[in-house]
Amino acid sequence: MNKLLLTAVALGIGGLIWGSPLLGTSSAWAGACVTDPVGDYEASGFSCNVGPVTFSDISVTTITSGSGTVTLGDFSPFTSVIGGSTEYGLALSYSANTGTTAGSAADVSWIYNVAGTPNLDDAYMSFTGTTTGTGTAALSETLSNGVTLSLTSPGSTSATFTPVDSLSVIKDQNDFSGSWGSAETSILENAFSTDVPVPEPASMTLLGTALLGLGWLGRRRGKQV
Repeated sequence: MNKLLLTAVALGIGGLIWGSPLLGTSSAWAGACVTDPVGDYEASGFSCNVGPVTFSDISVTTITSGSGTVTLGDFSPFTSVIGGSTEYGLALSYSANTGTTAGSAADVSWIYNVAGTPNLDDAYMSFTGTTTGTGTAALSETLSNGVTLSLTSPGSTSATFTPVDSLSVIKDQNDFSGSWGSAETSILENAFSTDVPVPEPASMTLLGTALLGLGWLGRRRGKQV
């Protein structure tokens, strides 16, 4: 009887979970960041994690002029080892194109907060794209701790800083056609590494002593057998 009751309760709870309108809105609400449209990531109160890094208060805006166009896609989490550090980040897919009308622009601005456990100690950013003629594509980023990153053409860059638990970030990607050219971009990446504590010498000594003790114990037991 108790087993039947527990089964009924479990099925009832399962029905509530799978039928929840909150989870149905975006799978990213579960905690770990997943590939979802920009609109889901911009929802009030939304936050998600990529490893030990949490992203929240995300806002993306676009500005176009002349023949410029911007179409936003999805945010996707990624983890990558860059320069010996493990970077945890989000990639924004989109399509920005200035067209060929002189003086046209296609800009994307991305604002958010980020926190790390342990502390954040570097920032990485990149974007992909192509230019023709007088067209230009640039990316700039300003962190609330005063650190800035910039690129004057598609590529990547990073900056290290004194470890901090959280940051506010303003990121701006600009495409400009110039007088007789064009610019087209499609992916923005932003990631952070965390400050991983290095064991103190005393801790290493204790660890070594413990391992030696285990080895001696194993040999002694072997002799007794």
